[in-house]
Amino acid sequence: MTIPSSSVPAARRYLYEQLTAQLTPDPDFPKSQLRVVYDQPGTFQPDDIVAIGRVTRQTSVSSMVGSGGAGWLEERYQVEVIIDVFRGGGDYSQQTFDRAMALTDAVCAVVRADPTLGGAVLVARPASSTHESELDEEHKGRHCVATLEIDCYQQI
Repeated sequence: MTIPSSSVPAARRYLYEQLTAQLTPDPDFPKSQLRVVYDQPGTFQPDDIVAIGRVTRQTSVSSMVGSGGAGWLEERYQVEVIIDVFRGGGDYSQQTFDRAMALTDAVCAVVRADPTLGGAVLVARPASSTHESELDEEHKGRHCVATLEIDCYQQI
């Protein structure tokens, strides 16, 4: 009997590959760079970072198939995507917010274009987002950090 594994790795991989292929640097700030990463970005931190991060997963019995094999469980989980936009050298409050919103909408568009995340799940959808703007800790610019939750569902 083959026991299916979680769809989480495939869903994260799909998001990473699609976002890497589709997101582009900000045309309004030509010196800014964009990076898509898993989890924390490491030492190279350009102005725009899209991080596919934390996963919160719940499993439950979907249907009794006798053996606990394929189709026995359903998994519901949220994939958190963190978007961090920085603009230095001034107080670019509206510009950082606009760019964070544009990147959030672009991530949502990837999910909406293929709600199965390339076949990794039965259905995924953008669920909620928050956007918070603040001055950089050293007052050298402005940050806007957006957190987007993507709800996923799969039977395993």
